[in-house]
Amino acid sequence: MKRRLTFLVAFLVVLAAVIGPVVYMQKVFGSDRHNEAVSSVDTASETQNNAAGQEQPAAATSQGETPAARQEPTQAGDSQKDAAAVPAKEEPAAAPAPEDGCPVWTAVVGKNGEQLYKAGQVFIKKDNKWGITALGALEATGISYVTSPAWPDFVYSISGQANSGVSGWMYSVNGDVPMHMADKHPVKAGDRVIWWYSNSMEQPQPRWDYLIK
Repeated sequence: MKRRLTFLVAFLVVLAAVIGPVVYMQKVFGSDRHNEAVSSVDTASETQNNAAGQEQPAAATSQGETPAARQEPTQAGDSQKDAAAVPAKEEPAAAPAPEDGCPVWTAVVGKNGEQLYKAGQVFIKKDNKWGITALGALEATGISYVTSPAWPDFVYSISGQANSGVSGWMYSVNGDVPMHMADKHPVKAGDRVIWWYSNSMEQPQPRWDYLIK
C-alpha cells in the first residue's frame, strides 16, 4: 500500500513538472498577443489622426482660405485707408527771384494811431508804377490811396483819410524822414518804410518795434 502511494505521489510530481511549463507558456504567449493587438490598434488610430490633421490644411488651401490668403485683402484695404487718411502735401509757392523786385518791411498808421496796414513784409515788383521806391512800397501793400491832381507823386489820402491843413501823410525809411517826394526815394531789400498820418509837426513818427508787437 505504501509502495503504491509513493508511486502515485511520484507520478503526480512528474505530471506537474510536465504540465506546469505548458500552462505558463500559454499565458505568456497570450499576453504578448494581447499587447500586440492593443499596439496595433493604437498605431492605426494615431495614423488616422495624423492623416486627418494633414488633410485640413490641404482642404483650406484648395478653397483659398489659408491665413495668408485671408490677411492679404485686409492689408490691402488698410493700405488704401492709410493712403486716403494722409493728406496730400501742398507744394510751397516759389519765392520771387531777387531780380524780379525787392522785399521791404512796410506799415501804414492812421490818424488815430491805428494800423491801416499791419507791419509786415511786402514785395515791390520790378514793374511797379513807382519803381523800387518808398511810394512803390505803399503801392505794394494794396491799400487804397489817392495822389494830388496837381502833384501826381504827392500822396493826398490813404484809406479815406485825407490831408487837412497842416495835418497829413508823411513817410520815413529806416527812421529817417526824407525831404523829397516818396517816388524819388529808392529803397533796398530789408528797409523799413513807415507811412503815418501826422496831426502836427511836433508829433513823433511811430516806432517800428512798437508796431510789430
